[in-house]
Amino acid sequence: MVNSGYGYAISIQNIKGHQQERPVKTFHETISEYLRDLDAVFSFTDFVFKDIQDDQLEQLNDSLKIKMRWWQLYDMEQLMEHAIVHILRHRRQIERLYSL
Repeated sequence: MVNSGYGYAISIQNIKGHQQERPVKTFHETISEYLRDLDAVFSFTDFVFKDIQDDQLEQLNDSLKIKMRWWQLYDMEQLMEHAIVHILRHRRQIERLYSL
């Protein structure tokens, strides 16, 4: 989840002209380490969005959209909506796993 979170924010940052790579996936042994990383990705995402104006979020022109590695085109708003649903979907999967 941390790596994906960085991937979404970095994709948005890169459409603005940056050429940043997502960080390498890291395995941790404690929940607190993951929580620290999740806090960091939320802070990074907040940093990325500080330079984005509301009128930049939705783009109808495909040339201004972000091409994801699975070839789908998203504008910034769609990508963030996808990211949020992605996290909620995995949370639901984990909750179901623990309820077995």
